[in-house]
Amino acid sequence: ANLASFSATFERFLDFSGPHAAMVINNDAWLDNLDYLTFLRDVGRHFSMSRMLSQDSVRLRLEREQNLSFLEFNYMVLQAYDFLEVSRRHQCPIQMGGSDQWGNILCGVDLGRRIDNRSLFALTCPLIVTSDGRKMGKTARGAVWLDETKTPPWDYWQFWRNVADDDVVRFLRLFTDCNLDHI
Repeated sequence: ANLASFSATFERFLDFSGPHAAMVINNDAWLDNLDYLTFLRDVGRHFSMSRMLSQDSVRLRLEREQNLSFLEFNYMVLQAYDFLEVSRRHQCPIQMGGSDQWGNILCGVDLGRRIDNRSLFALTCPLIVTSDGRKMGKTARGAVWLDETKTPPWDYWQFWRNVADDDVVRFLRLFTDCNLDHI
């Protein structure tokens, strides 16, 4: 259901036909039958606990004494492995995301180099935040979605109509602040 929902939302913005078609890929194809011990031996050994603990996504939560589950802590390993598998299976050398994913994506760049000697690339853009620094995203209260079943068109229009002028200026400036890096 999630794959169908993603496809329906993004087919309005991306071309899903032709030789360079966009794809929605289900990572269940490589995660479902993954043997945990083999995964730890073959993939986990490439991750330093020191580096994982120093990632902003982990370090900041620990400094704030916020709960961090084992699953959340290992998310960067799974995201890195996903990036490696997508590059192997679909010749995709770039992963894009919000700036809060920078460390996770770089883990994938590093994993690709270590395991397959692949050149992978990372592209992040700053998160959309309000003028008081609150993140505007799917987990934030009052989030807007491109999916009209989650945010009807009228509500979407009203949201952007009622955004403070300073926030609109900040949003427009984000398009000039994207960060592309190759390691």
